[in-house]
Amino acid sequence: MGNERFELYFDERIFAPDEHEIVRCVYTRPNQESRLYEFCRSHGIICYLPLKKVWRVATQRHGGKSYQYSKAVLRPMFPNYMFVKLNPEQRTPLYQSMAIVRILQDTTMTEEKLLDEIRIVRQIEGIAMNEEVEFNAKIKEGSKFLIESGPWQGIYGWLKKKRKRTLWTVEIECVNSLVQATIDPSLYKMSPVEN
Repeated sequence: MGNERFELYFDERIFAPDEHEIVRCVYTRPNQESRLYEFCRSHGIICYLPLKKVWRVATQRHGGKSYQYSKAVLRPMFPNYMFVKLNPEQRTPLYQSMAIVRILQDTTMTEEKLLDEIRIVRQIEGIAMNEEVEFNAKIKEGSKFLIESGPWQGIYGWLKKKRKRTLWTVEIECVNSLVQATIDPSLYKMSPVEN
């Protein structure tokens, strides 16, 4: 990843209906999210790179002594994935950026479902800036619920107990990943959902 700096930016036009453009998930080459993001922005391609806040420990030497400090930095929420809104003429320049492996075309997922997942990712991105949220590909367990209040409102997920903690797991199907956060279920209004 190097020293590149990401910025929180979201273009609402990704949700605007357009008969000539489609929203797709793009699988990038390793550590090329920033390069593709800048390429898209400079070529007028609507894109969205979900970010999360992580703490980095840095060491600095001054006057012969070492000092360590931690610093919050933004990193891609889902390594090697980002979302783009393309028209047919933009596909070739996107591949010419040399930053992508492929444009994912899941025939089982409609564009409407993908946009719903992007809305969920945006909501999780906001939560991840203030709370600790884990991102992994572990298998989901437990009962499925819909949270009806608080910052997780409107999101379906699974509750699971793990070492005296209650984990809330949300599946992001388009990038084949799960997001987990520790929550107190007594603080939220929840409705059970049939699997």
